[in-house]
Amino acid sequence: MATWKLKTDSETLFYHLCSDCTERSAESLLQAGWKKIRDNEPVSCNECTRKCVLTSNSLWAADEETRYAVCTKCAELSMCPLKGRYFC
Repeated sequence: MATWKLKTDSETLFYHLCSDCTERSAESLLQAGWKKIRDNEPVSCNECTRKCVLTSNSLWAADEETRYAVCTKCAELSMCPLKGRYFC
């Protein structure tokens, strides 16, 4: 994942985006003052996570069968790095 950084007077913000989201958003991020500081961070994409049904419905604590059933219905499953699974 690409890591983007924005430093304001009061805080420093970080934003992680997968390559597809970076491709879609890079120009607007740069115009807003964000700087891409590195690639290949082992984190989840902030935009993809925001759209994730498991995240939006607080289902990450559900049993595996429930998580996998929810993910199976997801149109973005083929691009998802987690697919309902936990990784250390």
